[in-house]
Amino acid sequence: MSPQQIIARNFPGPEHDDASFLGRLHEEWLWDSDEYWKLEWALYQLATKTRRSRDITWRIFRIFSHAFLSVNCHFDPRDAFRIGNLADDEICELRERLQLVFEGYFSGSMPKLSNFKTRNPLLEPLSE
Repeated sequence: MSPQQIIARNFPGPEHDDASFLGRLHEEWLWDSDEYWKLEWALYQLATKTRRSRDITWRIFRIFSHAFLSVNCHFDPRDAFRIGNLADDEICELRERLQLVFEGYFSGSMPKLSNFKTRNPLLEPLSE
């Protein structure tokens, strides 16, 4: 699957797939690590492109917006949304990772993989 296809299946739109990272987070209230690794891999691939399309950038921002809002809703006592398969400390760690990876994409400077405690198995060949 290409990075663009991974973004398309996570983007809330016509190509959205409920089995994607964002689909499972939104519909099932689950953090699917395998699907997240694919999304993260796609961002690392797309970040190396010097020219980015407005459409792909919009899609990536919207994925980030939905995912980050969902994670923050988990911690809001007035919201019923709860990520059911992770402890709060794991969610905090993943929220920071999500923020760093997406900020890295938008800034054009992806975080070093060695900064993360957990390795993305799809990015192992890129490890420093």
